[in-house]
Amino acid sequence: MLLPLRLRWLRPATMRMRLTLMAALIAVVPLTVAAAGIAMATRASLLQDAQQISMKPELRYAVGAKGRTQVTASGKPVQNCGSTSPMPQSRQQVSFCLFLYDLSLTQPPLPGKPSVYDSLTSQGALSLKPWTDPTHGPTPIRRPDAYVDLQGYVVMIYSMEAGQARLNTVVWSLTGGAWGLTLLIAGSTWFAVGRVLRPVETIRAEFAELSAHHLDRRVPVPRSGNEIARLAMTMNITLDRLQTAVEQQRQFTADASHELRTPLACLRTELELALNRPSSANWPQVVRDAHEDTMRLQELTENLLLLARLDADDATQKTYVAMDLTDVVREETARRRSARGLTLDVHTELGPIIVQGHRALLARVIGNLLDNAERHANSTIAVRLTHDTHRAEAVLDVLDDGPGIPPEDHHRIFERLTRLDDARARDAGGAGLGLAIAHRVTTIHQGTLGITPSPRGAHFTLRLPARLP
Repeated sequence: MLLPLRLRWLRPATMRMRLTLMAALIAVVPLTVAAAGIAMATRASLLQDAQQISMKPELRYAVGAKGRTQVTASGKPVQNCGSTSPMPQSRQQVSFCLFLYDLSLTQPPLPGKPSVYDSLTSQGALSLKPWTDPTHGPTPIRRPDAYVDLQGYVVMIYSMEAGQARLNTVVWSLTGGAWGLTLLIAGSTWFAVGRVLRPVETIRAEFAELSAHHLDRRVPVPRSGNEIARLAMTMNITLDRLQTAVEQQRQFTADASHELRTPLACLRTELELALNRPSSANWPQVVRDAHEDTMRLQELTENLLLLARLDADDATQKTYVAMDLTDVVREETARRRSARGLTLDVHTELGPIIVQGHRALLARVIGNLLDNAERHANSTIAVRLTHDTHRAEAVLDVLDDGPGIPPEDHHRIFERLTRLDDARARDAGGAGLGLAIAHRVTTIHQGTLGITPSPRGAHFTLRLPARLP
């Protein structure tokens, strides 16, 4: 949640502080409520005990003649009343005063005004404020009783001094205990979160040192085996993938630069030789060679751009449509006119084989497989399209009777700019992008492209998800 600018400074900057404050708040609320409840229950218990003691009969009649004084019409004594000397029990807390009133004060009170009896009566009260003075702070229990000669009231005053002192002790103890326990919980949370986040800080510091030139470094993995350890392991796996991708990208860039530099160098050499001896140059042949190198550059550039687009995203999936793969295979094989007189044997099923995909990209896959077969075949190329109903897949097999592919090269034949001919002569073949493009397009179509063992030549098998028409 976004906080206003003037309140953001109140938000702790670190997760450790946030969790500590959260734990303190979670602890202090129930502790405060519990302490308040205990304090209120203690106050009620002390007050109830005092009231029971003040109701004892032996205290009621322990009154001598000493302590009589005159009062005003408002019921307040003219002078402080004294305490009686003969006390059966609770002598330190109980005092008695005898107030004598005029006869007029014994009459019923006026409407709306309290009587003298009411003004002298009190059930007593204790304060929950722990700094309350026990001597003067609490309200004592006052219970007046009619005097035998009906000339006044005997008022028993039960002091709450001892109860208030005890209540003060309880409240201070509860307050100190609540805050102490809150601080203990906050400190424990601070320590525990610090221990938990210490590996995270180590991982962050190590990760901050990483760069494109030091991708071989890895973050430390805690031996605890918890979520942070799994996070570190995941980060290391991601770094492994990133390092592999960067190394492949560097190798791909180097190979692409080499492949682009070769036709450019040939084109420049041919043109410079022709310009140095224009009278003896075979200009039609120079133009044909330059055109051939230009077409090779164009094809290589288009293939590199296509791979870049396929790697950037899978936006082509938005243009997928249902199509008959049989028609695509027939179209691609029908336009083949091999210059070496190769025989193209095509076999497809009678019924349609419906797949979901991008028509131009799938045609590019079939075309690249046929180009590779034409480049290495001796005399015959076989194309077989079948429908595997059990696995709901369209299966395309492209076979040639050439020298084949060594088993040790099966894993890298689909890598970019990979050619098995070490010389890389101009007439030996393409730039090593055709199979890489075919493999990438097949992958984004949720299919597979692999090499099937064959006694002679190369046997490529393409599998795509298919459905019944």
